[in-house]
Amino acid sequence: QGCASPIMRALLQPTAGLSRRVLRGQARTLVPAPSKAWNPEREPPSKSISGTINLSIRLPEEAVLHTQGTAGSTLYDALMAADLNDVWPGGACGGACNCSTCRVEIDVAPAPLLPREDDELDMLDSAAAAISRQADAAGEDGAAVAEVYLADKSRLACQLVLREEDDGLELTLPEDVLNMLEVPLWLRGSR
Repeated sequence: QGCASPIMRALLQPTAGLSRRVLRGQARTLVPAPSKAWNPEREPPSKSISGTINLSIRLPEEAVLHTQGTAGSTLYDALMAADLNDVWPGGACGGACNCSTCRVEIDVAPAPLLPREDDELDMLDSAAAAISRQADAAGEDGAAVAEVYLADKSRLACQLVLREEDDGLELTLPEDVLNMLEVPLWLRGSR
């Protein structure tokens, strides 16, 4: 192994369970073969939820945009595919549930939505606390502003997985989104 680079030497060290080979000067990791239980004939689970979901999105200017999403993907994916960058600041964290910029308000849900998970609830609570403090400092009713973030119809698009039952979902893109990535850590505590 006549490599001069210590990084390349480290990459070429054998790793348990994985084979390494050098192709054209680059180290590549080979994944072990699938287990004996693997069946290539079995249907993938996502195949049964590959339907198209029709969405109606009320924009901040009261215009309504009709677009589509795919069952099994998130509402965030559908909104990003609709290219709403001019009117929607969503996705500052890339859909990792770290910013609350993808908050939407569900107006009409054809079927009960999947419940909010702890990560989504925590992010909405942190955003409600921060927006409440900002409103109080501006002389507004912080509690009323926070209630909007905590309402059942308030959801993070990155955490809402679309299902075929959600076909016809209607939502609003609110104007009062808060980017938690820009809020100092000491202001992120609960109310």
